Amino acid sequence: MGNNYNWLSPVPKQSLSKMVVNKIKDAIIRGDLKPGDFLPAESELAESLGVGKSSVREAVKMLEAIGVVEIIKGNGSKIKDSISEDILNPLVFQLILQNNESQSKLLEFREMIETSASVLAIKNATNEDIERLVQNVQEMTESVSVGKPNVNLDLDFHRKLFESTHNPFVVCVGNAVMELYKPSLNIANSEYALEVINDHKATLEALIERDEDKMRRVIKEYLHKWSQSTLSDNLNKKKIFEK
Repeated sequence: MGNNYNWLSPVPKQSLSKMVVNKIKDAIIRGDLKPGDFLPAESELAESLGVGKSSVREAVKMLEAIGVVEIIKGNGSKIKDSISEDILNPLVFQLILQNNESQSKLLEFREMIETSASVLAIKNATNEDIERLVQNVQEMTESVSVGKPNVNLDLDFHRKLFESTHNPFVVCVGNAVMELYKPSLNIANSEYALEVINDHKATLEALIERDEDKMRRVIKEYLHKWSQSTLSDNLNKKKIFEK
């Protein structure tokens, strides 16, 4: 358990569980609480922060839902060492709400993230990372050849590319952005599967050649190409086809 409790001080009465969450968040940012540390007991948190136990309990549940805290029966609540891939990512919901504002802004953001991530992957990708991407493209090609395109393989290609940066911030943001493209990924893979595979092959080729300029061109070209196509009215006029 961390021994620095300087972050424990009363919160405004009107704040309740949200302010408890913010107190804990700020303590983690400052390093007063570290991954692997146990939070103080519920009663101690409630007394120190000047809130009821129910507010503390709700705050801890909120942190558990987003994967920050792990509740260990009989031992209390522990700050997790890492965020599991299958945990809820609040960033996805923020992007979904912003997505209603402008599809062009979303595409602009995706191009920025995906280009930067792909160039970083050129610098950081290991041979094992490249092998995983090669295997992914092979599996996509095989599934399309038997008439069974697989959208999950498409998503997995992007995830593996983000992972090849070996930067957890890029992985988190990149995967959140791709979540918004699931509807168009389904359409693209069912109607334009060969185009999707060719784009992935071009991306992989640039990565293998460690050619940053080529990678930037590939990303820009396929995002521009797919931005010209929109889903039919009965699906969603605002959605853009995946790369």
